[in-house]
Amino acid sequence: MEAKKTFSLFFLIIFLSVAFNQQSQVKGDLERDYWPTNGWQYSSLKEANLNEARINEMFEYIEENNYDIDSVLIVKNGNLTVEEYLNELYSFDTLHSVYSVTKSIVSALIGIAIEEGHIESVDQKILDYFQDVSVLNVIDKENITVEHLLTHTSGIYWRESQVPYSSPENTFGKMTSSTNWVEFILNQTLEYEPGTVRNYNSGDSHLLSAILTNATGVSTQQYAIEHIFDPLGINRFEWQQDPQGIFFGGSGLLLNSRSMAKFGFLYLNNGTWDENQLVPKEWVINSTKDPVVIDDWASYGYQWWVYPQVNSYLALGFGQQIVWITPELDLVIVFTSSIFEGVWPFVTLAVDFIFQAIEEGFVEETISSFVFVILPITVIAYLILIRNRRKDKTKPLKIQ
Repeated sequence: MEAKKTFSLFFLIIFLSVAFNQQSQVKGDLERDYWPTNGWQYSSLKEANLNEARINEMFEYIEENNYDIDSVLIVKNGNLTVEEYLNELYSFDTLHSVYSVTKSIVSALIGIAIEEGHIESVDQKILDYFQDVSVLNVIDKENITVEHLLTHTSGIYWRESQVPYSSPENTFGKMTSSTNWVEFILNQTLEYEPGTVRNYNSGDSHLLSAILTNATGVSTQQYAIEHIFDPLGINRFEWQQDPQGIFFGGSGLLLNSRSMAKFGFLYLNNGTWDENQLVPKEWVINSTKDPVVIDDWASYGYQWWVYPQVNSYLALGFGQQIVWITPELDLVIVFTSSIFEGVWPFVTLAVDFIFQAIEEGFVEETISSFVFVILPITVIAYLILIRNRRKDKTKPLKIQ
């Protein structure tokens, strides 16, 4: 019996050793040793348990395919592990147009404004904020809510993703050529019942910025400075305005890659930054909780793209500007690019190279842990087992 107990203890020790050396599954509530407000801390690929060969293969793949990628940043376990600028025009401090990544930042500001009571809820009717605008066919648009704008389900007629941006039929171009963007958007006909059909619409996002300005009494930019940019240490940026001075809610923001990574890190940590809840945690969760399904791969939440197959969500801008967040891997990836048509390599780069580098690095770490931690424990447990077996053999037999 004693030998059996020792044998069970032997396997328990091995199991616990393996369990405590497995990669932790992070879901946004991990305590941090530091926050990158004043700059990122760095870690090597080895320290972050990323397979170096696989990361090198990724950059070879980019070069072989002549992808116009300007920067690649990887933040793993809270540290900046990879930072490469592949275009000589860009460096760590160079501002880059992030296009529709702007939408995700505006979404965060809407969540903050609701928390502060400036906006009642996502169910509030948007026309409450445009009572001074003469809206054509206003009755048709009375039921459009803030949530409809967040999910691009306003039903307002819009042709943006269906035709090239250079086309005279592109509604985005018509809006930016108009003298009053807000009036232009609101005066489009209602094509669908609000909430029934998703149609990508930067006009919806610009209305969100106008609502922020009307609700808070300050510009969208000023609200962003106070609630996100200053707390994160984002000091350099540019932001386009419409003819009325409303900051563009659908695009128009320029950031450097490190600042993009900071914004991703804020969401990775459920809106927390240095013990301060900047974006409500519930808002971060709800932004990707029940997204509108687009196809087998992608869905769309509150101005965030959701990739459920790989447990990730993205801020995604034209030309492939990406802030990729995978909470379970404690991972933020940033891509800036100048790829305006054709291929979309960022999914391959993230899943086939970066995810693989993490997986292979984990295997390497597990093997190393086995050699330096688990193997000695195994040997000790085995020696205890042998010793106890020998003791059992020396005990006198009991005659019943």
